[in-house]
Amino acid sequence: MTAAALRTGAAILRALSAASATHLHAHALKLGVLPSCLHLCSALLKSYAASGRAASARQLFDEIPRRDVPLWNALVSTYARSGHPRHALAAASAMACDAGGRPNGVSVTSLLSACAQLRSPVHGRELHGYAVRNVVDLDLPVLNALVNMYGKCGRLADARMVFAGMEVGMRSAVSRTSMINGCSENERPAEALEVFEEMMIVGVKVDEVTLLAVISACAKLDCTSSLGDWVEQCALDNGFLQNTRVANALIHMHGKMGRVRRSCEIFDSMVLRTVVSWTAMIQALATNGHGVAALVRFVQMLREGFQPDEVTFLSVINACGHSSLVNEVHQLFKSMVHEYGITPWMEHYGSMVDMLCKAGALDEAFEFVLAMPVKPDPVIWRVLAGACQGHGNASLARRVMDHVISMEPDHDGNYILASNLYAADEDWRRVIDVRLDMGVRKGTSRGAIAASYVEVNGD
Repeated sequence: MTAAALRTGAAILRALSAASATHLHAHALKLGVLPSCLHLCSALLKSYAASGRAASARQLFDEIPRRDVPLWNALVSTYARSGHPRHALAAASAMACDAGGRPNGVSVTSLLSACAQLRSPVHGRELHGYAVRNVVDLDLPVLNALVNMYGKCGRLADARMVFAGMEVGMRSAVSRTSMINGCSENERPAEALEVFEEMMIVGVKVDEVTLLAVISACAKLDCTSSLGDWVEQCALDNGFLQNTRVANALIHMHGKMGRVRRSCEIFDSMVLRTVVSWTAMIQALATNGHGVAALVRFVQMLREGFQPDEVTFLSVINACGHSSLVNEVHQLFKSMVHEYGITPWMEHYGSMVDMLCKAGALDEAFEFVLAMPVKPDPVIWRVLAGACQGHGNASLARRVMDHVISMEPDHDGNYILASNLYAADEDWRRVIDVRLDMGVRKGTSRGAIAASYVEVNGD
């Protein structure tokens, strides 16, 4: 097989499916052209990277005796793209020790993605420093990856610095989307919309990813209906209103704004719906107190053959709980576990306890918590304790607070909650005991605390 034929095969491979790549890999091994043809090896690695097949990529890589920088980059990219960020960093370290060469700009771009997945600003800053010292020209992909990494790692000021250092004409849709996501994820949604507005002014084409980022930012704002209409109009103008993912995000956004009627209109107009679509619609109804309507949508979803997942069940359970549909919540929880084989999250248990507490069934809630197959978290116990206080059930409150304090003996809020519960029941001795325990935990002697309490209260 000639070199030209091998290069042609590599070019064809880039357009093939993962299954075809596997067959071509096996055929090339039979012909004996691997691992000597680096063009074909690189194409195979990239194909495995695109399909997230890290193990296959590593096996091929280990068979190659001469590894150049592009091959190392293909391996690093495979790990980063398939959700193995630590393996990507380890591969880069091995690359630096290999005779093949040091990481270049392409390497840095993949490694910054790995740092973003790890939420590791320390590694990210080290890579930034390495790039400044060793990469001759920090091109647009590297700068975009820096903005994304700093945003994901909670270093919004650093993301702004990199973004501001880019010439306005150089900023692409990816640059601006990374900055929008960074602002939104770091609780600066208004700033995210400012970046989007500037993007619209300079005429950068909006894509699906950008719209999803902007809609997410809007959902976090206590904004007016006009802003929601503006974002939806942007989706319409750019031909994305019938895009399923964009429509799902708009349903969620309008629901958060209290515009559940508009959420229903978008949902009803969708040509293609997914489980996420149904869940977004149920969440919108739940958020706005329409428990019965949410349950109706859930039933419709089942009739149309969709399989509910954990999030769907959590949404409909919350919806029914807020509307005091106690029997329905019980049935939903049992159906989730026994019919669909879904293991409940802590949030599912918490919703059940919250519903029972609101219905005044405190003893049932307490027994439900004790029967949980997983250890209840402190939040569930505190919800139950607060409900005991609200319903004046002092005896159960004491039992609950014993569990809470034993789980989190260093949490000040637990002692304050216990003190308030006992004070409401005028159990002043228990109030003093709790205050003493809290003070001793902070290093103050019980005698000093008691003396101070007597001095203040005159007892």
